[in-house]
Amino acid sequence: MSFALSLVAMFFFYSSINQCAKASTNSLKLGPLSLLPDGSPLILNRPQHFNYLLRNDILRLRINAVMTSRALVDGAYVPTAAVFDEMIDSKPWWGMAGQYIWGEGKRSIEGPSEESRFVLNPFLLVAANPWTAKIWNPEQITEDDLKNLDFPYTWTPEELRYWPRRRMAQVIYDVTAYNGKLKQLDSKLEKTEDNLRFGLVAYNARDFGYNFLYLSPRLSSNIENSHKGKDVVEIKQYIHTGDSSKYPGGCNNMSPSMDEIDRLRISALPARATILLWKSRPPMTSDPPDFSFVLDFK
Repeated sequence: MSFALSLVAMFFFYSSINQCAKASTNSLKLGPLSLLPDGSPLILNRPQHFNYLLRNDILRLRINAVMTSRALVDGAYVPTAAVFDEMIDSKPWWGMAGQYIWGEGKRSIEGPSEESRFVLNPFLLVAANPWTAKIWNPEQITEDDLKNLDFPYTWTPEELRYWPRRRMAQVIYDVTAYNGKLKQLDSKLEKTEDNLRFGLVAYNARDFGYNFLYLSPRLSSNIENSHKGKDVVEIKQYIHTGDSSKYPGGCNNMSPSMDEIDRLRISALPARATILLWKSRPPMTSDPPDFSFVLDFK
């Protein structure tokens, strides 16, 4: 990051800390306002360790991530209080190794913080959160596995592109390649019966003012939802300190669970989940969305 850009990022950071708005004040630069060329790839950041950091330090990391694609943001960026204000300073976080290998308890905070997958990728407005937790046999996991930055805990986004003039974006997950890695590590697995289930994490959309979503059956393919509701869903996800990890004193993590978007399944590959986003609740699901976010699974 250049010195000038660093100064801008610092301004955005300090103004955000002092002026945290309860509802989102953030907006993307779309349509005729667009500066970013359609089809532009965006940086995808690796998970990082958040354990025991101050809330403001984590928000600084998020703001720096926003600044890498400053051309997408219309006006100042201020982390939305309704999403981030219930993080507590100096707390541990659910870790990737904790979430996917060890489960609840003293080892739940091990590894990069699993929520950093979304916090540090703010333009990943809607992300897949696969049900691959605890498929591993802990007794077969070695120190080398835990040190491996590419250990296949779960699906990771391969590519993120934006078409701001068309008010849409696309993220790609290579589920086939992930399943291939699982086959190579079959001796370390405890269960593999169905690793094609996933939920949606959409608090990044909420942070940019998109408060409602709808998984469009018409524009999606090979995606099943065990929740049979047909209405637009209000995004209620935010980060707080909870006790789901059973770690003493609790961990920072996302809440609440949302049956409407937590129980999806890929019925066949390739698959597509097209998520329509609105800032205000639309009268009908057929109303034109303010933004479309496409999750492609190959």
